Amino acid sequence: MNYSASKIRVKEKIRYDVDAHRQKNKQILLNSRRGVKVEKEDKELTTEDLQNMALGIKRGKKITVKQLKLLQNAFLDYLDFTVLFYNTPGAVDSLLHLASSKNEELQLAAIECFVNMGLGEKKICFKLTKLIAPYLMMYINHLNFNISARSIWTLGNLSDSSPDACKLLQNQNFFGALIDRLENSTCDQVIYDTFYALKLFLKNYLQHLPIDDLNKLLHVCYKRLNTWRESFWIVYQISCFQDSGLKDSDCIYHLLDALTEDIIDITCLVPILRTFGNIIAKDSTDNSAQKFLHRLRREEGSIIRDILINNSDYDLSDECAWLLGNAFKAIRMSEIIAKKTKAFENICGYFLV
Repeated sequence: MNYSASKIRVKEKIRYDVDAHRQKNKQILLNSRRGVKVEKEDKELTTEDLQNMALGIKRGKKITVKQLKLLQNAFLDYLDFTVLFYNTPGAVDSLLHLASSKNEELQLAAIECFVNMGLGEKKICFKLTKLIAPYLMMYINHLNFNISARSIWTLGNLSDSSPDACKLLQNQNFFGALIDRLENSTCDQVIYDTFYALKLFLKNYLQHLPIDDLNKLLHVCYKRLNTWRESFWIVYQISCFQDSGLKDSDCIYHLLDALTEDIIDITCLVPILRTFGNIIAKDSTDNSAQKFLHRLRREEGSIIRDILINNSDYDLSDECAWLLGNAFKAIRMSEIIAKKTKAFENICGYFLV
């Protein structure tokens, strides 16, 4: 084999390894969004195997943690199996019984099965919510942080299925329980899973929540701004609520103050810019726009500019255009250009990089 051919083979091997690495990382990311670690099995399960697993649980046979791990993987690998399992009389009730076991390892494995069942079709998720939500609500404050976190994640998945499922959860004060966990939990995993559940719950049920409860969540998020990037996205979601009253909450000051924290990067700047745009657009006065533009000309403005420059690969033109358009509309752009041309150019310079 000559040198040229050998070089080509080496390049092909490197290309293959890189592609394999990307695919592996892609699958890891996908599994992380599902909330479970999926371990591949050597044996591929058949529909008959799955049916036997459901019947075994229904009949009260001794179930091991390993078998429950197989079951939770099956709910991901076979989309129809959630329906098959649910329609097996007594199977869900028996699994729920395992999720109440005094053996916490077995209990956790059973709850993780429900995590993946909560990714199923809308009708099944609604029925599942009616059945298991009262039990999992009791475990939100569990002393075992893993059980608490997985219960929250499961209910978050169910809330993502439909507004009707959210209504069932809210009847049991799910939103209030999430605020409590976000405010008082000392476990990072519980806090992370709470942010996850809040994001999904707000997506489907934001317009139905009392303004006082939303403002309570808002102030809890303010306390987490310097440690949790997810806080900025929750604040942004609340700012999309037409009657949120964010203009009265000094939200702009909280977000601008947070820009000096080490945690700030492009993933934080996106929701910050969007939140600013929403607040200013909903303020019938020009107070919010004035607050924002005044602080922007100070140190906070240079921080925004630095972040944008250092992340030039990210296109934030839509966010910047929306924000500046709303700000200039609120305080009458023609007056700014006529009376404060230099200030206008400086402000645009912070964004048009």
